[in-house]
Amino acid sequence: MGETTYNPKSILIIGAAGFIASHVANRLMRNYPHYEIVVLDKLDYCSNLKNLLPSKSSKNFKFVKGDIGSADLVNYLLITEGIDTIMHFAVQTHVDNSFGNSIEFTKNNIYGTHVLLEACKVTGTIHRFIHVSTYEVYGETEADAIVGNHEALQLLPTNPYSATKVGAEMPVMAYGRSYGLPVITRRGNNVYGPNQFPEKLIPTFILLARGSPSPSMEMDVMCEATCTVKMWLKRLRLCCTREVLVMFTILGNRGKEV
Repeated sequence: MGETTYNPKSILIIGAAGFIASHVANRLMRNYPHYEIVVLDKLDYCSNLKNLLPSKSSKNFKFVKGDIGSADLVNYLLITEGIDTIMHFAVQTHVDNSFGNSIEFTKNNIYGTHVLLEACKVTGTIHRFIHVSTYEVYGETEADAIVGNHEALQLLPTNPYSATKVGAEMPVMAYGRSYGLPVITRRGNNVYGPNQFPEKLIPTFILLARGSPSPSMEMDVMCEATCTVKMWLKRLRLCCTREVLVMFTILGNRGKEV
């Protein structure tokens, strides 16, 4: 289960009706039509089935509405669909919301991840578990930093959201070391692009700017600390071909891949 290279056949994408994961699902379906793609999403407020319309007609695409907190459902899908690869995107992400409803963030981000990991251990069929985390687990970055944070730095989350992402990473690492689960954790920075829910800053400003002669902010400034979803997908492909039990920090335009 810990081979360096592998060829996935059946991929379970968790949270794929959301922003980034929908782009991943659609691109996989378009570029690798022989893959079996199973999407599991509970359709929270920021999810939208319209994001998956490009893949809906494919015979190798299946959507399942459900919660990763249901161990029975997760085990059933892994077994009946012959899942060999999991891409875990399902999280509560909005920092502001985490201040008012932090318990829900713990349930979704930590408990949900643990349920997935246990299902992987029980079934023993997973050849890659790709856990999508965030650069926010590092806490604040110095203003004069050139390449951002290194993977070995101490994790110092500064809000309930990032704290739950740290909490989710720990069992991922533990299952990799204790049970040999082939895990890859990816810590990306802010991402923007089509289908993004407008609670985030960039799509909010774009919506506000529509009909105006010029945007209300300097987009170039924001882009220095973010990356487009297209760039994110390109780097995800790189991560998926690497060895397991590794950690990647993906930076924006000023940074570099580590």
